[in-house]
Amino acid sequence: MLEALQQLKKLQHHPIRGVRYLSRWTEFHLRPTETEDKLSMDAQQYWNAPNPELLQPYSHWRGAGIFADDDRWLAWGRKHLEIYQQFSRMMGVTKPPRRIVEWGCGGGANAVHFAPLAEAYVGIEIAPPSLQECARQLEAAGFRNFEPVLINVSAPETALAQIKQKCDLFLAIGVFEVFPTPEYGLRVLRTARELLNEGGVAFIQIRFIRDSWSSRPKRFAYKRNFADNNAYRVETFWDEAEKCGFLPQAVRLVPYEKLNDRTNYAYFMLAT
Repeated sequence: MLEALQQLKKLQHHPIRGVRYLSRWTEFHLRPTETEDKLSMDAQQYWNAPNPELLQPYSHWRGAGIFADDDRWLAWGRKHLEIYQQFSRMMGVTKPPRRIVEWGCGGGANAVHFAPLAEAYVGIEIAPPSLQECARQLEAAGFRNFEPVLINVSAPETALAQIKQKCDLFLAIGVFEVFPTPEYGLRVLRTARELLNEGGVAFIQIRFIRDSWSSRPKRFAYKRNFADNNAYRVETFWDEAEKCGFLPQAVRLVPYEKLNDRTNYAYFMLAT
């Protein structure tokens, strides 16, 4: 409540913004939360809606939304590759991953940069058009060993039965934040551990919780809140990764990402 009063005081000369802030604060604190099943169903429907304007910009398709700027689209995946390589040097990892699994490959913005490192690239998605687009971008880049895996949001563990060989690198960028709940994200984290060979690593980006209520998980109205739906405290995600069998090695915080004008990114490097 004190935080809300302080924010309203700052907005006293901007009444419309003040009313909007108060409305959001009231909804967050008083609206009943929804079940993981309900949020999962809403997520499945949202990402498979027939309107491409809902899917393409937020799944990092080339030429869609802010990625109509091709340099920005290329920079998005290139930045993640650079962070991964910096973490790898810090850990003394010199051998390239033979197999990579990306959870939420979207339109291939990360895949076109990471796939050349490996013999095989597995993309997991809940939306068939994104799998097709990722495959198209990889083929255009000369990489033809893409393995698509389609799952339903409600059953992330089914990916295990579809992926016959374990991987050396598990990649999840820009996807944990759109998961239905924090608990759902831990299901994916446990699945990631099962997918990895011993000696493999997971490179995962999350949204981290700051002092403000607005950075915390929403747990309602998925279609409106999807981009800010899920987040963790940094130390909580580190601890949960350990419980899943990982050995956390490093984390990098990015309070503001100018490439997509978003905040509170944390990149984790998790060893096995």
